[in-house]
Amino acid sequence: MNREPNPHSASSLTQLIERLLQHHHPYTRSALESLAPLLDKVLRVHGDAHPELAELAKLFRELRDDMDMHLMKEEHVLFPYIRGLEDVANPPASPFGTVANPIRMMTMEHQHDSLILHKMLEVTGSFTTPPGACGSYTSLYTGLHALVDDLSQHIQLENDILFPKAIEAEAALLGRP
Repeated sequence: MNREPNPHSASSLTQLIERLLQHHHPYTRSALESLAPLLDKVLRVHGDAHPELAELAKLFRELRDDMDMHLMKEEHVLFPYIRGLEDVANPPASPFGTVANPIRMMTMEHQHDSLILHKMLEVTGSFTTPPGACGSYTSLYTGLHALVDDLSQHIQLENDILFPKAIEAEAALLGRP
């Protein structure tokens, strides 16, 4: 199967970070915030008849907790450093040795969160609502499906494009192979 090239492949580090900060990060925060009370409501009303909702709620809370810290680390530590890699006249001082170190940690967190997303899909039958599902149940699953789709794109953009470009830019800036 032939994969389409990612439209962001030619983007600069700053452009990639701006895409993440203007679209993916705000969307993730907003979706997690708005879906939490809806999930609580659906669990409270339908949890006895649908025990998978308790597992979904547990997974959702874990994802939300992980993402809060993950996004903060990217926004306040990693992304400012990566942006600085484009300023060849005034390269940033690295507080973590090489950019590969925090990228390795972010990638491990992405793997963990991807596993949570996969489990959420598994537990819900890919967010298939039961027959006769109410509007809240349907809205919850629609919102969770959109969150999973966006987070998958978000993770792919960072892992497959931003992070390799940042490692390459740092190596070029410091004259490493």
